[in-house]
Amino acid sequence: MNNLDETVDDRFVFFSQEELLRQQCLLLENELAVMGEELTASREKIATLVLMWTELKDELRHTEAELNQARYRLQIGSAQH
Repeated sequence: MNNLDETVDDRFVFFSQEELLRQQCLLLENELAVMGEELTASREKIATLVLMWTELKDELRHTEAELNQARYRLQIGSAQH
């Protein structure tokens, strides 16, 4: 029969400080990798938006130039009549 003082209870395993630090480092490394992937994806989205904005801005300038030409032709046409 076992003496209660000699009973070893393995149900509660405590980790050493080194093991806890290693685990924390692994978690931080994983989190950093995920954040790096998210940052890369965000940069790609920003680059796409910048390209879209540049194209729209160029299209707007072109349309404004056409509008100004049409206004000028209308002014000349109305002045001749």
